[in-house]
Amino acid sequence: MQRFWVYIFLLNIFFVKGQDLDIYKKDVNSNFKFPAIPTEMTYGEFKILSTNLRMQDIGIAMIFPGHVHFKIGEQKTGYYIAGARVAGYAGLIYMSAKGQSIYKTIFESSASIEVSTGDQIISYGSLLLIGGSFLYDWIHGKYILEEKQNQIRYKYSKKRIKTGFSFIRSNQKLYPGIDFKYTF
Repeated sequence: MQRFWVYIFLLNIFFVKGQDLDIYKKDVNSNFKFPAIPTEMTYGEFKILSTNLRMQDIGIAMIFPGHVHFKIGEQKTGYYIAGARVAGYAGLIYMSAKGQSIYKTIFESSASIEVSTGDQIISYGSLLLIGGSFLYDWIHGKYILEEKQNQIRYKYSKKRIKTGFSFIRSNQKLYPGIDFKYTF
């Protein structure tokens, strides 16, 4: 009965709340601040720049394999992660159908319980696929997102010298002049 309440609590944290869990304090409300967007920027690049991985994404990635990679636009990698997680679950289902308990296979393999080496390999491999695919999704996804964001920032923040023609205003007259603007 206690497990039931733990599951309800976890579901409440990750899904029922309208807010996200944050370890850090956000100083700027990103929903109302409109950044200066370069005219050459595409919607896909803007979407990547405004994507943040939050604590809530960890919970979703535990349930939906490949969530982080799907969120950042890496569908192929997301499907590989989902396939690895499904293979891990298939191994657990195979062991369950065989009548072997994963707990007994891994932790209680003593002389009194006969466990074959193949069953141990399937048990360890399944757990490694499930845990490893989750960690890869989170860590690699965060790294790829930061790399994409850095590439876009670098692309649109190169130093540029712009020249132009304008008028210089004095108190009474306008004089023609040349502008030099150095932006970075």
